[in-house]
Parts: sequence; structure tokens; C-alpha cells
Amino acid sequence: MKKLKKDYFIFFGIFILAVIMYVGWISMHYSADTYNIMNVGYEKYATNWSLKDGRLVMYLLTMIFAKLNFPIEVYVIGTLVIAILISCACVIKLKNIILKNTEINLKKELIVTIAVFFTIFNFMYIEDMYFVESIVMALSLLLFTYSSDLIVNSKNLGNKFIALILTIFGVISYQGTAGFIIVLTFFISLLKNKIELNGNADLIKKNIKQICLDTLISAFFALVAVGANMLIVNIIGNVTGQVQTRVGGISSIFSNLQYIIRNFSVILKDNIGLFPTNLLYVFIAILLVCSLACDIKTKCQRFLTIKSICIIVLCIICAFVVSLGTLSSFYTGRLHYCIGCIIGFVLICLIMENNDEIFIKIFNFILIIYSIVSIYNCIIVTYEHKLVNEYEKDEVQGIDEYINNYEQINNVNIQNIAIYTVKGQDYKTYFENIIRKSVVTYNAVRCDWAADGVINFYTGRDLQKVNLTTNMLKEYLSQENEEGYGIVNNTLIIECYMY
Repeated sequence: MKKLKKDYFIFFGIFILAVIMYVGWISMHYSADTYNIMNVGYEKYATNWSLKDGRLVMYLLTMIFAKLNFPIEVYVIGTLVIAILISCACVIKLKNIILKNTEINLKKELIVTIAVFFTIFNFMYIEDMYFVESIVMALSLLLFTYSSDLIVNSKNLGNKFIALILTIFGVISYQGTAGFIIVLTFFISLLKNKIELNGNADLIKKNIKQICLDTLISAFFALVAVGANMLIVNIIGNVTGQVQTRVGGISSIFSNLQYIIRNFSVILKDNIGLFPTNLLYVFIAILLVCSLACDIKTKCQRFLTIKSICIIVLCIICAFVVSLGTLSSFYTGRLHYCIGCIIGFVLICLIMENNDEIFIKIFNFILIIYSIVSIYNCIIVTYEHKLVNEYEKDEVQGIDEYINNYEQINNVNIQNIAIYTVKGQDYKTYFENIIRKSVVTYNAVRCDWAADGVINFYTGRDLQKVNLTTNMLKEYLSQENEEGYGIVNNTLIIECYMY
């Protein structure tokens, strides 16, 4: 009872911290997808974007909002707040798993809680929270956490089956985080099955085998879950006549792997604009140097450097697992969530596996620095997104004035909108004075799936999206309009750029 009460207090504390980090978005924000939802309506969005891709939970949630006729603001803010609550529950659960059967003082428990918080609420998670799908992304993490706990800490076959079911529901909730269950299971098993020099050789071998077995079981469960999800997608496609376009065939795996190998370093360096360039490398280097120094001092009593490297490598591998099946959304944070977990998992390992007081203080200090950087980074990224919303509104007002002038001069009513997608100019997808160029700072006016939505929202018009014909494009290009938009007959043509 005392422990439960303490967890309630901790939960409240980390919830307030999360709210502070995402206060800019809780006060309402508009993602490119939000404009799209407002334009096509709840039901069409649920069917064409959630159901088609096998996200049954999100489909059901959106249909509930549709039937209750909730305003879009309630939908956006409500899903975000619930996502934060679920994520905080995930933090508490993971914290308790890590500290299971471990006698520590309150100070160390709080340190571990902070480390777990910034493992779950990592810099890649900023993008997850940007979408209304944040609620199912958070749910998938919570389900994977419970599943990993059962895989590692339960020998009961029935519980293993429950872990498989939880994994399947986790992937059905959101496929992009599937690699997290593998990393998390490895990490929990690594902490439970101690690998230390003071243990006998047979025990070390036994523990290594158990860690490998737990990790392989989680990978198998994830594979089964992905297979089940793909089956659901195919069934839905056959029933509705809609075909998903995100996942390729088995034949594309090798070419996708080649692409990943050529480009994974770019993700680690730039962090998709969600974390300062090269800063992830800096933190990794510092932790590896410190763990190596600790190993030297303790004569590799606990193999901290090797454990840290294993965590880092597995996080990177699992961050790109989903991309083997599809390169769609490759340069997005939501598919590389495990990369954001690297520093948190390594720090927890170093804090939990270390008995040297000096190095514990060093790792605690690094955690404090990383926490401050993470909070500041999240606030800045969310702030820049809110700036983008203001710039989008201003740009659309300029387009609306252009339409009004054209209608008055030519005595015509503009009824349609057509998208002209230009390749090779992806830099134009962002406003010039936005520093962090990522998914959350896209200019929705220049995104081909959101342009009609954002223009209709801020102009109050109901322009109908039509296909751009060859004659319309030829006429538009002859206008030599440097603003990136023009009018042909009764159709507004807007230039959008590939990103």
C-alpha cells in the first residue's frame, strides 16, 4: 500500500513534467494531418488512413469521436493528454520492473525514475506526440512493456501466451514501435541475469544464454505480431477494396537493407531535426568513455562497456527493423523511436550495475545534463511547430487575398484546388526562419496531402480537390508565378514539394 501511494505521487510528478514539456501542443496545435482530418472528416480519415493500414484501435477511437461529433480541438487535445497519461503509466511500470527485487533508497529510485522518464519521453517521441495517433503509439509502448515483463520474469507458459497476445495488440495499435519490445526485453533480461566476474563461469554462460533466449522470444513474438497485422491489413483490403501502399513485398527487403546501410548514419547524426546535430554522438561517446574508465578501475568486474555497446547496437538495429518492410516515412522520428531510447537505457544500466560511488555520481550528473537538454529541446521543437502554425495562417491569408482579387477581376468563382508536386525542392517544405527541420515543422501549405485542408481551414472555403491535368499544368507554368500558386479557370493550383 505504501509503495502504491508512492507511485501515485511519482506518477503525478512526471505527468506535470510531461505537461510542461508539451504545454505548447496541449494548448492546441495543428499538424498537417489535423488539417487533413478537418478537411475530409473523421469517418473518411478513419477509413482511409487508420483502417486501411491495420490500425484498428485508432480507427475505432476516431469513429467514436465521429459519432459523438466532438470538435477537432477536443480530438487533438484529448488524444494527446491521454497519450501522456499512458506514457506516464509506462514509466511507472518500467521503473518497477527495473527495481523489482532490488533494495534501494528513495534517492536512487527517483534517479532511476528520471532516467526511465527520458527513455520513454525521448527526443524521437516528440514526433509521436505531434499526431492524434499519439494515443495508440503510447498504448503500444505500454503493451510492449507488460509483454517484456512477462517474457523475462515469468516461466509460466500461460503468461508467455499472454505476452504474445499483448505484443500482437501492441503492433495492431501501432506498427512503427515494434522494435521497442526487442530492445526492452533484452534490457530487462540484462539487468536480471547478472553477468559479473565474481560469478562462476557456468553461471555467466547460463545467464548469457537466458538473455539471448528472452531476446529471441521477443523477436519471434514481434514477428508473429507483424505477420498478424499484415494479415489483418490484407483482409481489410479485400473487404473494403482499399490497398495499403506502405509495406512492400519480401523481394524489396534486400534493396531496403542496402538503403538503410547507406543512410542510417544520417539519422544518427541529424536525429531527423528532433535533437541537435551530432549531440547524440556526443552523449554516446561520453558514456562509453566513462564506462570504460569504470571498467578499468574495477577490472571489468561488470563489463559495463560491453553491455553499453550491446544496448546501443541493438537500439540502432531495432530502430530500422520496420524499414526492412517499407521505406515509407524513413526520415521520421516515429519509426526510429529506439534510437531515442539509447541514452536512457545505457544510463539506467550504468547506474544500476555500478557500485562505485564516484562513477555513480558521474552518471547521475550526466543524467541531469541529459534531462535538462531533453526538456529544453522538447520545448524549443514544440515552440517552433507553433510558429509554423502562425506562418501557415499568414501564407494562406495571402493566398486568399490572391483568390479574392482574381474572382473580382475575372468575375469567376474559384471552386477547386489541384496539387502540383515538385521534386528536388524539398527544402521549400519548410519556412526559411525555422531552425529545426523535421516532420513537426513541415509547412502544411506545401505538403501534398494537407494543402487543400489547411487552405480550406484558414480561408473558410470548401475547395474541392481535383486532379491536375496536362493542360492545366501547362497553363499554370506559363504564368511564371514565383509565389508557388496560381489559378487556371476555376481551379487554384498550389505547388507542393517532395520531402
